[in-house]
Formats: sequence, structure tokens, C-alpha cells
Amino acid sequence: MNMPFADQSFDLVWSLESGEHMPDKAKFLQECYRVLKPGGVLLLVTWCHRSTETQPLTPSERDHLERIYRVYRLPYVISLPQYEAIAHSIGLQQIRTDDWSTAVAPFWDTVIDSALTPGAIVGLLRSGWTTIQAALSLGLMRQGYQRGLIRFGLLCGRK
Repeated sequence: MNMPFADQSFDLVWSLESGEHMPDKAKFLQECYRVLKPGGVLLLVTWCHRSTETQPLTPSERDHLERIYRVYRLPYVISLPQYEAIAHSIGLQQIRTDDWSTAVAPFWDTVIDSALTPGAIVGLLRSGWTTIQAALSLGLMRQGYQRGLIRFGLLCGRK
């Protein structure tokens, strides 16, 4: 949110699964923009929720997201169109977006399967309650993808 780099320091700012942790999405993107050199590229890949352009989130979806926020200590997530609107507002050009949810969703099944081995279970028990809670909540992410609520969004733009 306040990087220790001078303005226009980088040709590329790459953010992988960071946006969901930022308490102010607009300030986060503004900061990324600030450190980009003219012509530099911002590449953002982050957890999102489904677009709300045609239908707002339902109470059930909001509850599902709140449970994910509690477990993963997230302030909130937004939709990919909301990220795109912020990108336009800060001056990014040549903006492209893509939804990688179909490719990413199977990851959660793999993580869940890997957590069910005897070694992983012993490791979880040794790691403490916070890690156990996170492991037990993996199903929330899988269910979120299955119901179309959780999305994995890509945004790319040039300064």
C-alpha cells in the first residue's frame, strides 16, 4: 500500500494473489501504477468474486465470502470488472482481462487430496489451530468455485 520505491522505478509490476489481501483496492492499484515507468506493464492475478454487473451478490454468497474472509484473514474481494474500472480510473491503457477460474479451480481439489495423506494430517496436527482451521476451510474455496462465486482474475495494462 506504500512501497519503498521511487516513482517510475519498474518496467513490470507483477502481483500474484496479493490484491485480495489489500484493504483498499484502488490505493493498491494506484501504488502499483506509481512505481511503473512510462510504458511499463502491470500484471495482476487475484482472487475475485463473480461479476455483479447484472445481479448483486445474494445473501448466501455474501455469507460464503464472509466465511472465506475470516479464515484467510482477507478484508474483502471485488469482481474483475471492478478491478478493470479502477485500472481505467488510474490511467492504465491497453487494459486486458481474463478469467482463469476454470484452469485454477481444480487446484483446490488437489490441495484437499494432498491434505488427506497420513503425513499431511500429522503435520497439520503439529502446526497448530490456525493452520488446521485453514485446512478445514479448503472446501469453502472449492465450493465457491463450483457455485461460480469465486473467480480467479487476470488484469494487464500499460502505463
